Amino acid sequence: MDVFIDRSYAPDIAAQEDEFLAEFIERAGAAGSPGEGVSAEEEYLALFMAHSLEEPQGRSELVTDTYLHQGLEIKYSKFVSNYSRLDPSSGIGLIRLSSASVTQEGFSVFSADATLMCYSLLGEGEVVVGGRGIKLRKYDFVWLDCSQRPHFRAVPGRSWDCAFVRVHGTADSPLFADACRALREDGLIQLTFGAGTRFRSLIWQLLSARTESGPNPETVYSHLLLSLFVEVDLAIVSASVRQVIVPDIITAIQSYLDRNYSRSISLDSLSHTFSISKYHMSREFKRYVGKSPNDYLIDIRLDRAKELLVDSKRTIAEIGQLVGIPNTNHFLYLFKNREGLTPSAFRKQRI
Repeated sequence: MDVFIDRSYAPDIAAQEDEFLAEFIERAGAAGSPGEGVSAEEEYLALFMAHSLEEPQGRSELVTDTYLHQGLEIKYSKFVSNYSRLDPSSGIGLIRLSSASVTQEGFSVFSADATLMCYSLLGEGEVVVGGRGIKLRKYDFVWLDCSQRPHFRAVPGRSWDCAFVRVHGTADSPLFADACRALREDGLIQLTFGAGTRFRSLIWQLLSARTESGPNPETVYSHLLLSLFVEVDLAIVSASVRQVIVPDIITAIQSYLDRNYSRSISLDSLSHTFSISKYHMSREFKRYVGKSPNDYLIDIRLDRAKELLVDSKRTIAEIGQLVGIPNTNHFLYLFKNREGLTPSAFRKQRI
């Protein structure tokens, strides 16, 4: 059984390492066949501790290929240790931010005192928890109680890139009480945060090297994390206040834009494709989606552009063409206007 143990220790609990190691080995032995796996698990845990016990002083760490056989290739990792100063009654301790590619083999997580956020950035995968499999596609989000031993794995034949936020402690904050209550009672929160949402923007900021290199980064990270937690709480509260049934035609238009963002699309062409007045379509789309069809399309295109900027060596002009904005000057204007920096600057801070 491949187990990804993300035990990160603050200085005041580092003395408990030996006790935890003994408990881990006992659990690992109980989970497998008698006499199997203990030495391998102990070796892996020791290796992980060598990384996680390093001083998390505002730095990122790139984890080597040693972890590939564990079903997880970590691309970026960052520890935030002072969140409790901003939210002292939350019961939250050390927080780990990471981005990673999940393999088909996958990995499991266990901790009696931690929860894990997973936000699907690209591709498709599944989390198995309590005997239930939950499919996660791009934009999908889950927040899980790690004591349930969730197992994450990519869909066969598909890559799966995710952002993870591991939160140690009781997570009982009055600032996002509904989210904390849902975790206590259900052990699982499942939501979707699409293109252009504030949640997705916060994820990008948390994983950005630019955030770490700015002035007073630890305070910035704490505020970004609080904003992230509050966004989840707001989504839960909004869903409980009213359940909006989105008309099929609006869902169909969204799906069409998601699939065809690289093509030339106008309100007139959408109106013709779906046999609906463009004025009525624009009004209803904004009513149910929260933005106009054009703004929705721009957000999708820029999200895809950000992925290509990070994961490819294509030129800015080529990327603009690929995402449906062939006029390079217009692409530069839209990107700078929406993201606050140029595509080249975005690429440099993410590589």
